Amino acid sequence: MLVHLALLLLSAAASGDPDSLDAQLASTQARIVELEARQAQAGEILVAIQDHLAVAREYYTRLSAEESGLQAAIARIDARFSTLDSVRAGYAEAVSSYLVYVYSHRTMIGPEAIFAPGGLARVVRRESYLDYLARGAADEVFLLRTATDSLAHFRDSLGILQDDAARLRGQMQDIESRIVDEESRQAMLRLELTSEISIARDSARTIEDERRRMSALVAGLRVSSAPPQAGIPLPEPSSSSFLEVHRGDVPWPADGRIQRDFGLEVHPVYGTETTSDGISVTTLQGVPVFAVGPGTVMYAQEFLSMGRLVVVDHCDGFYSVYGHLGSMVVEVGDEVPEGGQIGTTGSLPGGTSGYYFEIRRGGQPVDPREYLQ
Repeated sequence: MLVHLALLLLSAAASGDPDSLDAQLASTQARIVELEARQAQAGEILVAIQDHLAVAREYYTRLSAEESGLQAAIARIDARFSTLDSVRAGYAEAVSSYLVYVYSHRTMIGPEAIFAPGGLARVVRRESYLDYLARGAADEVFLLRTATDSLAHFRDSLGILQDDAARLRGQMQDIESRIVDEESRQAMLRLELTSEISIARDSARTIEDERRRMSALVAGLRVSSAPPQAGIPLPEPSSSSFLEVHRGDVPWPADGRIQRDFGLEVHPVYGTETTSDGISVTTLQGVPVFAVGPGTVMYAQEFLSMGRLVVVDHCDGFYSVYGHLGSMVVEVGDEVPEGGQIGTTGSLPGGTSGYYFEIRRGGQPVDPREYLQ
């Protein structure tokens, strides 16, 4: 997050204009709106997933109940099938024994039947009745066999239905598992979006603070000796700040002679008063100019009447300003060490070769000589 934020701030500062931070802030706010829309969409998807999950679980439960019902029906059919098969087997055995008995006795009928009580007619009637009973028993066996076969077919059909129900239940279990996985994925996505929104809001707040800080600093550069904009305080340095620790022992950006001192100055001829927020130093042309302390370049380009200007943020409440440079060897966002070169001397107003130098403490200009060697 800090790396991302630093890139945002450096990108915004690259143009040297606080307005670029406004654009960066607008972009971040638009990103927040986009993320919030995606978060709301993820919430709707989660609700839909939960509805689908409820339907899937209800269908799964119904299939389980149907499968259990089919299993119970198959068990009842198996019991009935066993009973019918046992009865059929008993009938078949009885009929077979009876037929054996009838036909074995029928072959023994001879002339003596004429002399039997009732005569031949009685014997014939008896044989006909026995045949009738045998056919009836055979029909019962046939009906029992047919019923048993029907039960067997019905049981097979129920078995197929049971297999289908089990297959569908397995598919629904797989679907439910995939729905649960998708629910977890969407929940994680929503958490990630919530985290991104939080980070984007933090970035927006930080960009807004940086925009106000830079606006105050640039406003102070544009209006000589003007205090920072009201209500927008810049960080106040502590006693551990680099320039404060090395106060009175900081090397000069480049050796030379002070042409214009810090503060109020009265013109010796006209008596006019002018104020300078820094010092103007005369030097040879093209002499290297060095940073007076470690920091980050926050501005590096032409600036109003100060020519080529470099502003170094020492990241502890102090800023150093180098103006009227002949050239610049740094860009916005560069990290410069103490004594690192930032450019070369140029021409001061009036044509004298040199440079302009300024130190700002919490946005307020201070006398650089109090810090320089």
